[in-house]
Formats: sequence, structure tokens, C-alpha cells
Amino acid sequence: MVRVTRRFEFSASHRYWRPDWSPAENARVFGKAARRHGHNYRLEVTVAGEPDPTTGMVINLTDLKAIVTGVLEQFDHKDLNDDTPYFQEQQPTTENLVRVLWSQIAPQLPANCRLDHLRLYEQADLWSDYAGQVEGTFSRRYQFSAAHRLHTPALSDEANRALYGKCNNPNGHGHDYRLEVTVAGALDPATGMVTDLATLDREVLAVLERFDHHHLERKLPEFADCPSTGEHLLQVLWEA
Repeated sequence: MVRVTRRFEFSASHRYWRPDWSPAENARVFGKAARRHGHNYRLEVTVAGEPDPTTGMVINLTDLKAIVTGVLEQFDHKDLNDDTPYFQEQQPTTENLVRVLWSQIAPQLPANCRLDHLRLYEQADLWSDYAGQVEGTFSRRYQFSAAHRLHTPALSDEANRALYGKCNNPNGHGHDYRLEVTVAGALDPATGMVTDLATLDREVLAVLERFDHHHLERKLPEFADCPSTGEHLLQVLWEA
């Protein structure tokens, strides 16, 4: 099985709004998203199948472009709430929109391949993945800066220098770390979300505050006896 991915872009406006809620309740739940606004969306379409023995292609990318572009024509430079029929009963969230796109693209693919995966970026640091599953996913990218030194007490100083090289510098060094957090679960029928973005930001940023602009070994007891490799750091973040 071979997978091929092509990226597409479209622009649209929307807002999250429930007419059965008061303006104050909409503002409380949806925040700024309750106001009309827009995005430059990026859609990554992944198709899976066996390469054709004659052409060597899973799908002719010209054909894929025609299919997806035809679907996106319904959304491009449109208002999702008022110009499309898909969001009269559900919110035009990233999680809902990627499902709508799946329902429009998948049936049009040729029989020798299948739609494997969609990733829809609402912003560069915010996206949703969909592969036909019942649950939805919502992902958000965060950044923090920290210093550290790779060193394990299980080895001698010489062995540490040989193993970690420059990363064993006694005074440490630093990085700008990027953390991608993905939450999966059932979509809330009222909001169309897997999780509330404001809540997710608040909880993740509270965790990252322990790490941001600190020296990991000197600040965090979790790294007192183990090296602050990316692998260990990821485990500590997961458990936090």
C-alpha cells in the first residue's frame, strides 16, 4: 500500500453561533469565534492504494486536483454559515468541516484507491485530522524555550562526553521547543468541538510554564536522575 498526499488551499469566513443561546452565552462559550471572521485554510489530502503497473501512480494527481478543487469550490471565498448548506444544524468548526470535506471527496475517488486521511489547518498552529473514524481530533501547536544539558549519572564524565558530544556542555545549551497536542473524542453536539480551545490553551500553558525559560535539570526534579532528552521530556509532558 502506497500513500500520496497533495495540499490544497481555500479561504472562507465563519462564526460559531447558536441562535438558541443568548449573545452573552455565545460569547462566553465561543469567545472571539462568535464574531464573523475568516481563515486561509490548508487541506492535506492523502490517498492510498497500489500504484498502477502502467503509470506508476496511485492516482493521477491531475485527477485528484480536479476532484478536490471541485469540492472546495463550494467553500472557497464563501461564508460557511450562510453560503453553504452544511452548517445549518452544526457549527462550522474545524472538526466538523473536515468531516464534510471527507464526505464530499471520498465518493469521487476512482475504485482502485481510497481516501486515507485528511488534515485541515484552520491556522498554522491549529488543525484537525480525519480518517473516517467516529471520534474527532483537534490539534494545537505550542512553543516554549528552555536550556538543558544531556548528562546521565549512570555514566562517567568521559563516557557522557563521548555519548552526548556538545550537548554535554557543563553550562548547558538551549532550544525553542515545539509541542503538538492532539485531543481525541466525541464531538460535542452543541459546540461541534472535541475540546474547548480556551480550556485547552489554559491547561497546556499552565504545564509549559514550569518548563518555559528555565534550565530543565536545575528547575525540574524529573530530570535530576535522567537525561533531558526529547524522549524523556515528552514523557514528562505527557504525565503532567
